[in-house]
Amino acid sequence: MTSYSFLKPLGLFSVMIIILLTISCKEEEAVILQLSEYSLLTTVSPENTGSISVISGPYQEGTTVALEATSTENYVFKYWESDTIIWTTDSSALMNPTTFIINFNTEVTAVFEYEDLDNDGVNDNVDNCLDTPANEAVDTLGCSTTALIGDFREGGIVIWVDDTGQHGLVCDLTDYAAIWGCNGTEIVGADSFTVGSGLQNTEDILANCQTAGIAARVANDLVAQEYSDWYLPSKEELKYIWLNSFIISERSIALGGEGLDAYYWTSSEYDADHAWCWDLKFGADDHSYSKETPARVRAIRTF
Repeated sequence: MTSYSFLKPLGLFSVMIIILLTISCKEEEAVILQLSEYSLLTTVSPENTGSISVISGPYQEGTTVALEATSTENYVFKYWESDTIIWTTDSSALMNPTTFIINFNTEVTAVFEYEDLDNDGVNDNVDNCLDTPANEAVDTLGCSTTALIGDFREGGIVIWVDDTGQHGLVCDLTDYAAIWGCNGTEIVGADSFTVGSGLQNTEDILANCQTAGIAARVANDLVAQEYSDWYLPSKEELKYIWLNSFIISERSIALGGEGLDAYYWTSSEYDADHAWCWDLKFGADDHSYSKETPARVRAIRTF
């Protein structure tokens, strides 16, 4: 038989207090054990448009959970969405970061929308013309259906537009230095001057002149503004850069490129030892230059 003689000095009243305290502690422990734990599932909409930062659960009932949404490029956070969350404030669903109190197994979605800085209705992620004027009609690539000289679209600055107003030529934003190359060699087929012939001239030069670093190769190998189909302009194509040199220089500099300066090569050959170039610094006319003379390259492409 167990002896409780050590309790005798305490008296009956003291023993009852000890028993009550013991029962009370056990009851408190039982309450803690009964607290529910909940899970949290986070998603983003549309898919792959962002991510959510949150401390992983499970979470005890009544826990305040903090969420932060981060968008991918060309998307912006709009709001939080959930069927079970009671937000801590009326504006919490619009706040980022935000908090809520979890009392259920919960799913919360961060909703993102594409960024459209020029408000043309085309996601900047696929918009090739990020500065379209407000209320101007655009195509599926976010470009004006009527191109204007000096517009930035599809990789470059518009230098020439056809009669439809929907197609034309753009020039790159940057100059490169090169010789024309293959001095003493006449390049068959590279003598066309007209608008639309620069690409064929460039291909003819590359087919018959293997020298590295020549003007046609510099233009052909260029990858700029995510486009890789550049070429050396013909005499008439470069003429349109000359005619609009002020606005093109101004626009190019504003976009982080370079203004037009000095002499620029065309893809139009003059003879075996010379090719045509334009002076875009002083507004002079076209010249035939020795193929071995260094000059500038300003590549173009069609749109």
